[in-house]
Amino acid sequence: MSDDLAYLTERLPAYSGYVEETDRHDTDMRVRAFVGEKVSEALERLADRLSTELADAGQHLLEECMFTDQAFIRRIEHADLDAAAQAALAAADRRLVEAAGDADSVTPEEFGALLARIERQFALRYEPLPATI
Repeated sequence: MSDDLAYLTERLPAYSGYVEETDRHDTDMRVRAFVGEKVSEALERLADRLSTELADAGQHLLEECMFTDQAFIRRIEHADLDAAAQAALAAADRRLVEAAGDADSVTPEEFGALLARIERQFALRYEPLPATI
């Protein structure tokens, strides 16, 4: 098992990766749920110390975590992902989970940068996907 998969399965119960087509949607949902939970906890902890703009941005990201990214799922659901693509997706998920994990100790001053980092990590999940998907 790769370091990325070990890290992810330790933090996300039943994380199964992208090997099996039938597991891909579930894997995405588990990652999104973890990120959403961390953002929600940070919003609650920082609620009285965030500007309205930052609180709204956090709420927007939280709402994005509640729903599947249909463009992402359509690209991976039935794709022929080789071992390199699967490993790259696991590495991307790890970076996303690590970023979300930083929400546990984020300060109000750092919250906006953390949200931007998480959004960027969601976008970077597309990079390992084959161009032909």
